[in-house]
Amino acid sequence: MKKLVYYFFRGWISLGLRCYYRKINVNGLENIPKNKPVLFLSNHQNALIDALLIATQCSRKPWFLTRSDVFANTFFKTLFGFLQMLPIYRIRDGRNKLSKNQAIFDQCAELLIQNKAIAIFPEANHSLKRRVRPLSKGFTRIIDNALHQNPNLDLQLVPVGQNYKRPLQVGDSAALYFGKPISVRDLVENLEGNLVSAMKTRVFEQLKQLTTHIEDETNYDTVIERLNGANVDFLNPKGVNKMVLDKSFSKGKEIPLVSVGPNRFFFYLINLPVVFLWRLLLKPRVPEPEFMATFRFAFSMLIYPLFYLIWFLTLQYTFSVSISLGIVFAHGIVNLFLVKMELNY
Repeated sequence: MKKLVYYFFRGWISLGLRCYYRKINVNGLENIPKNKPVLFLSNHQNALIDALLIATQCSRKPWFLTRSDVFANTFFKTLFGFLQMLPIYRIRDGRNKLSKNQAIFDQCAELLIQNKAIAIFPEANHSLKRRVRPLSKGFTRIIDNALHQNPNLDLQLVPVGQNYKRPLQVGDSAALYFGKPISVRDLVENLEGNLVSAMKTRVFEQLKQLTTHIEDETNYDTVIERLNGANVDFLNPKGVNKMVLDKSFSKGKEIPLVSVGPNRFFFYLINLPVVFLWRLLLKPRVPEPEFMATFRFAFSMLIYPLFYLIWFLTLQYTFSVSISLGIVFAHGIVNLFLVKMELNY
């Protein structure tokens, strides 16, 4: 039963993401080992959306380590449980709770010994900045724990680069890049130094190639401004990184972050009640920009089924069931068309 519920939620969320995003490009699925334990190590820009994209777009059925505070709500605790998410405790959650992590690490070790997949965000925080931040050593503790229980474990580390065009906007596009697997066994056998440092370095170097990485923090804003002005394709990190290193881009006419073009205006018009509720009730409660897409996606997944149900029931006072269904269905198709037509540009 639990497996059935998992696939239901996974399918439902996958469909929702395909409707929410203009396009989702997935690259490197062939790099994911099929019958070996896998630790997915991803950059972290877009809060829960990052986890949902990996969960729905990769060929494995990964478990996730997620900050413990999101489990405080009973509904989300149940939902995240079905989606195979495990809480990880940080110092900000209270030093007395850090001891709970050992039980989680033991559970992760058992999952890996069973050839399962686990996904972690080793930057240990999220940020919309287009750069890979230094990796924490938390993921290496999980590896060490698993190897302690099974020294012959053929654990594979798969870096994942997540890329977004304009993550704060509706109709954004996303791209996932699964990197070449790194064999922990090979690292141990050919080790020339500290294992923790070697793992962090190998993963970090791949992540810098799988997503846009602006090394120069001092001039970060200037570089971003020029990249936006050159209208670069942030879904192609290899090309963008080459431009950054070669400084082979020049400032052009920048696309505004928010533009009220005809597509956007029409979208607002036909979705006025939903837009009003979003802007009045939920958007002001978004705690930080990195959660904007997560809150908007969750709001859309909950409100649109209710919106269409109420509209359908109301229409039946005037029209037949078939006509009412046709109107609701047509509205949904128009919405989807507007999103796929790059609503924000």
